Amino acid sequence: MKTVLTGIKPTGEIHLGNYLGMVQQLSDLQEKHKSFLMIANLHAQTVPYNPKELTDLTFELVSSLIALGIKPQKTTIFLQSDNPYHPYLSWILGCLTYLGELQRMHEFKEQSERYKKEGVGSGILMYPVLMAADILLYNADLVPVGEDQRQHLELTREIARRFNNRFGKIFKIPEALIPKETYKIMSLSNPLKKMSKSLPEGCLEIFAPEKEIEEKIMKAITDSGKEIKYDPQNKPGISNLMIIYKYLTGKTLAEIENEFQNVSYVDFKKEIVKAFLEHFSQARALKRKIKKKDVLEILKAGKEKAIKTSTPLIEKIKKITGLKV
Repeated sequence: MKTVLTGIKPTGEIHLGNYLGMVQQLSDLQEKHKSFLMIANLHAQTVPYNPKELTDLTFELVSSLIALGIKPQKTTIFLQSDNPYHPYLSWILGCLTYLGELQRMHEFKEQSERYKKEGVGSGILMYPVLMAADILLYNADLVPVGEDQRQHLELTREIARRFNNRFGKIFKIPEALIPKETYKIMSLSNPLKKMSKSLPEGCLEIFAPEKEIEEKIMKAITDSGKEIKYDPQNKPGISNLMIIYKYLTGKTLAEIENEFQNVSYVDFKKEIVKAFLEHFSQARALKRKIKKKDVLEILKAGKEKAIKTSTPLIEKIKKITGLKV
């Protein structure tokens, strides 16, 4: 049995892209592997945030994950901030990480440009080191990540090798687990950009009110012409809607093209609304039943399991790095 670890920041409600890119994958992995799901609230502090909102979003996120099929009895769900060994190990690994490596990270470059006027915090620079600590602390074999996180995971692997060469073989070298399916869910308002919380008008949140879901789908950008045909280059809007419908129904793109011959874009969108609400009906009903006390109990158990799992490794690290006398 291998160890799987992934994390998600509590910075907004889960949208369709999150679900298909990470949540669905983890719900399958938890059935055959030892799984850890970290609520990455320390990572959420790397950009300006509202403390109360962070707390509220954390509860929302955990209840959403459970409603969508993450089972606390099979996956250890815990707060990153509840295990003090995360920042502890991050310091040790940071001392082995070169400044140039961190400055080359795409995320650092992007956020530095975005917050050029306000000034970018050092947390953005050190983000990949904390991510390395998150992964290596549990000696994860597999790390489900999106393509945008591949660079960070490669740095994690390099840091692990560097530590092992200097102090002895302690860490496993984790492997990236990137979904084989290469389709991306794009923004409903801009099909040339990935669906993201930063583009709220085009972000399809799974637990949003039905009216909001319907409005966003019906307002989704389409293309010139009337044909419902998969052609990402010439028809990115309708192609994105076809991908969404494909995942919601399990139908192939060819089947969708055949089903909606001579059907208007408006009627196609109505079918997507229907398929979306039907696909997530059980999850939406379950989430309404999850109470705050349920989330607190799950996070308490997760905290205990996370600390218990990581303590032996930290004790070894203290000893071989000279920190334990």
